[in-house]
Formats: sequence, structure tokens, C-alpha cells
Amino acid sequence: MSIGFTIAIPTHDRRETALLAARSALAQSRGPEQLIVLCDGCGDGTAEAMRALGDERVEVVELEKGPGYAYAHRNIALERARGEAILWLADDDLLLPDHLRRIGKLWDTGRFDLVLSDGVVVHPDDALEHFGSDWSVPVLRAAFEQANTNPMASVSVRVELARAIGGWDGSVERAADWDLWMRALAAGARCAASREPTVLHFRASGREQAWPLRVRQNAAWLERIEDRAARRELRLALRRARGERDARVAERIASLEQHYAAARDELDVQGRALVAADARVAELHERLAQLDARHAAAEAAGAQLADKLARIEGGGWWRLRARLLPLLRLLGRRGGG
Repeated sequence: MSIGFTIAIPTHDRRETALLAARSALAQSRGPEQLIVLCDGCGDGTAEAMRALGDERVEVVELEKGPGYAYAHRNIALERARGEAILWLADDDLLLPDHLRRIGKLWDTGRFDLVLSDGVVVHPDDALEHFGSDWSVPVLRAAFEQANTNPMASVSVRVELARAIGGWDGSVERAADWDLWMRALAAGARCAASREPTVLHFRASGREQAWPLRVRQNAAWLERIEDRAARRELRLALRRARGERDARVAERIASLEQHYAAARDELDVQGRALVAADARVAELHERLAQLDARHAAAEAAGAQLADKLARIEGGGWWRLRARLLPLLRLLGRRGGG
């Protein structure tokens, strides 16, 4: 059974790139059931431009400007979602046309509550850097629990689960998406990942480009993924980026395994030393027990001897001997005379 998808785009005064993101969402080979655009106090005509797309799947929600990144606004999409799964697409990111089709294969099994996808960071010079992590792998999940490894658009979540765990936390100042995914995993979310890169992520923070240059770059990349021939070449480039990342990860894992092996060897040496020390301590305890037994036996023998002496003294023999001894000596002298 095929499930439906809701895509939400939260945005604030980024009409040009938000429109590009929306076009990439609507052009999916497996289309979304619903595209919700959350206009966070937009005053640049974003709402009107989205409606002008003329697509009945587009639902524009105009809101007062929320604090910070207005994370709480994203719960409105969660409330209105008609799809069984939802993902939030940043207003300066792009989806490849097969994104929903690829993650949909995993969703349609009915076995998962979180489905991830790989992608690439597109740097200002158009260099590609692979991103993404499979949280069903213990070591990768442990890394994710230390710091977010997946940009927002690469994670789709079951709507029912997201609602059950309380949705987005509007009090969080940053990384509320990471907070949401962490709570989903803590609630027992079943997780799977598509290894094919299908998300282009243009970092908002630290991207020192003038706005017109940012719009131009995003538009050029959208044209590239919309063109079939160019998309084939892009697919190869994305896979190369993934291969480079995998090689770095493999190298890192090999280094960690070597480190752990050395640590295990050192622990084995220390363990053997502890076993030998324990054996020596046991031997000393046994000798001490033997000495204690001998000491106890000597004390018992001394007590018996003291008892005998006490009985002898108590019988008066020593006093009688002291009186008779002078008389015996006198008799002896007379007899000798």
C-alpha cells in the first residue's frame, strides 16, 4: 500500500529560494499529497507567489512572525498534514525528483517510523560534500546522539508518531529538528535509510554570499536537476561524493578499531597481572589461615597447661613439700651420723 506524503516549507522573507524549493517538491516523480508553506511573518510577497503557482496541492498559511526560527509554527503543518509521513523542507534546499519515490519504497513496507535519505551540501563554489547518516546502525546513531548528522529535509517522520511525542518544541532556540528526531528515537521509532543522495542542502548559516548570488546558485541547480541529461551527470557526482565520504568513514572506523584493539591488548595484559596478583593474595591468605590455626592450637595447649598447674597448686602439694623438705634433710643428717 502506498502512503501519502506531506511536505512543509517554513520560510521568512525568502520568496525566491522558497519558490525554487516548492518547485522541487511539486516536481517529484511520486508527488506529495500536500505542500504546506508556513509564512513566518513574510512581508515580501511569498504567500502570493506560492498561490500563483496554481497547484491545488499548495496550502499557504500566513502567520505572525514567531520568535527566532519560529519552530512552534511547524506544528501547524503537523496538525494539518493529510499524508501519513511528513518532511520539512528548508526554504533554500532542493529535492531531486526521485526523493519521495526512493524513500517511499521504505515507507510502503509499513515497518518504519523514521526514514532518512542521503544528500550533499552544495558549497558556494558548487563543490559537493556528502551528508547523511543511517541511525539504525548503532555506531552512527551514537554519533547522531552527540550532534545532528542530518539536515531537516533528509528526515521524514510518521505523522502519528510526531504528534504523539509533542511535535516541535517552540522553546528551543536552535536545532529543534534534532530535538524532535531524538525524541522520536527515544520513543522507539523504527528507522531506515535510503543510501541514494536525493537532497541538495545549501547552508543558511555561514554562507557568505550576497542574496542575488544565492538565488542564482539555487536556480542553476534546480535547472540542473530538472534536466534529464544533466541529472544523470549529477547523479554520478553525488555518488562520487558519497564514495569519498564512505572512504573517510571507513578510514575513521579502521583507525578506531586499531585503537580499540590496542586498548584491548593492554587490558588483557593488565587482566593477566590482576589474575596473578589475585592468586598471590589467595596464597597469602591461605598461609595466614594456617598460622592462625597454629596460633589457636598453641593458645589451647597453653590453656590446658595452665589449668593443670592450677589444679596442682590448688591441691596443696607445694605447701606440704615446703614443710616436709627441712624435716627430711634433718633426718638424713642424723641417719648419716
